[in-house]
Amino acid sequence: MHIGDATDPEALRGCCDGVDVVVSTIGLVGKGRSGGRGPGKGGGRGSAPTCWDVDYGANRALLAEARRAGAARFVYVSVVRAPGLERVQLVRAKREFEAELRRSGLAHTVLYPNGFFSDMDEYLDMARKGRAIVFGGGRFRINPVDGADVAAAVADAVTGAAEEVELGGPDVLTHEEIARQAFRALGRPARITRLPAWTLRAGLGAARLLTPLRVYGRLEFPLTVLTEDVLAPATGRRHLADHFREAAADR
Repeated sequence: MHIGDATDPEALRGCCDGVDVVVSTIGLVGKGRSGGRGPGKGGGRGSAPTCWDVDYGANRALLAEARRAGAARFVYVSVVRAPGLERVQLVRAKREFEAELRRSGLAHTVLYPNGFFSDMDEYLDMARKGRAIVFGGGRFRINPVDGADVAAAVADAVTGAAEEVELGGPDVLTHEEIARQAFRALGRPARITRLPAWTLRAGLGAARLLTPLRVYGRLEFPLTVLTEDVLAPATGRRHLADHFREAAADR
């Protein structure tokens, strides 16, 4: 086992020794802090990392270590390709790393999963509190995918030859339909508040102007998903309604 800060190239030294295939799921999530330093786009020792520190910088450092150690293959779990998301800083950072991976000459697979079922648990949390909020009339669509379906695709990529794999769930749903499924799983009447999409977009615009990337960068991606159609080829097998029922039963 090798433990280290992925944003620190020295901390990764030796992590790929004796490894044939490297699988990276490194991405900026949660509210933690890191001591990483990104490629000139934010961060700094002791500061909260940005997507350029993590999604680009840490993966770039891991790729360099994989090449140094002589790994035969690199599998990278990226994020869904959707026109409305490509301007988001986190997605731009991931795309920049993907370009470096392709230029590396190392055999590779890039996976493009849509939002995970676990991301949709936010609707279940809102339903437990009695009211869900959707934007743009709840009409924007997404086909989220189960983490188990993504894990299976990663396992296939370890020995496969495909350079790109897109992953979406079997059901295309509006955000209002997702909210209603959450209430249904809890056996409660649906109470949904619909807000104009411009309210969320205006808030994000203000955040870009008034806060540093390490702050708004954590909000930009998940909130942009609420005001865009985000669709991927339907490759997953599990249904969100089943996930909600199981999650509701666990609480």
